Amino acid sequence: MASAEGRYYEAEFPELEEIVVVQVKRIVDMGSYVSLLEYDNHEGMLLNSELSKRRIRSLAKLVKVGKTEICMVLRVDQEKGYVDLSKRRVEPEDATAKEESFAKAKAVHGIMRHVAQTHQIPVNELCCKASWPLYKKYNNAFEAYKKHINQEINLWDEIDFSQPGMDLTHLADKIKEDIETNLKRRLIQATIRLRAKIEVSCSEYEGVDAVKEALTEGFKASTEECEVKINLVAHPLFVLTCICRDKPTGMAVLEDAMERIKTSIEEKKGEYLTVLKPEVTGQEEKHAEESSDEEDSEDEEAGSDQEAMPELDQAAMDALMQKKVDGDDDA
Repeated sequence: MASAEGRYYEAEFPELEEIVVVQVKRIVDMGSYVSLLEYDNHEGMLLNSELSKRRIRSLAKLVKVGKTEICMVLRVDQEKGYVDLSKRRVEPEDATAKEESFAKAKAVHGIMRHVAQTHQIPVNELCCKASWPLYKKYNNAFEAYKKHINQEINLWDEIDFSQPGMDLTHLADKIKEDIETNLKRRLIQATIRLRAKIEVSCSEYEGVDAVKEALTEGFKASTEECEVKINLVAHPLFVLTCICRDKPTGMAVLEDAMERIKTSIEEKKGEYLTVLKPEVTGQEEKHAEESSDEEDSEDEEAGSDQEAMPELDQAAMDALMQKKVDGDDDA
């Protein structure tokens, strides 16, 4: 039976070898029971043997209840509702691509769910008309609706609210209005700012070169929709920030950047410390004409460490190389 959450796509179950996003619900001796977030929270099993390619020394560090994971589908039994999954078989580039596509699908489905609840209709009845067909034609419902809002296409000429399933023709005009209102607010305008704080240092021979290389690795976590910026507060403290439209995507990008930096600096026998895990700090302005009072409020949310804190572009990186890595009295 479908829940109030509904599913993101028309298929009730994922296909073999499909990359999916899951959330860990409970952990048992043999593995973890998870919910497939895109597929109406269908239950799946992630065996401990499918967690990592490396030898597992601490299971607690690899899997936690409530944590979101990106997995590959190994087996599907639609009759019994079983889905077996693997985390270790997911390639890094596939995981990154999935993070982006999931964020977009989640945004669209969130709007469908909200509009369906507003009109007291089953969410899947709305999705089968207003979102699922778009994945077949455009491959991405998010981008299709974005083009619709930008008046590049008119989706209302394509969407039939009378079928399949429940006839929603009598609600069509209001549904269209509500979808567009939410689209403009959630897909086009809304952005959030996230930040994290780390300490990076190296007292070995490579010194600042090692720090520079590690930070450069962090920049590589940037995606088309979520660019990582790194600011020097006072050595060895750095702030990582990004602006995006979806919190999970931003969190994943910053966590990836931090992990890249950590791996790089530790390979050079340097030191890494997470001072502040990724968090939402404030909402970016939605309109150019917003008042300066609102902008000042956002600046305060971003934190006092934003003041006089240069962004580490190439020039700033070069300047950083001229400083001592450790023992600076004025750091």
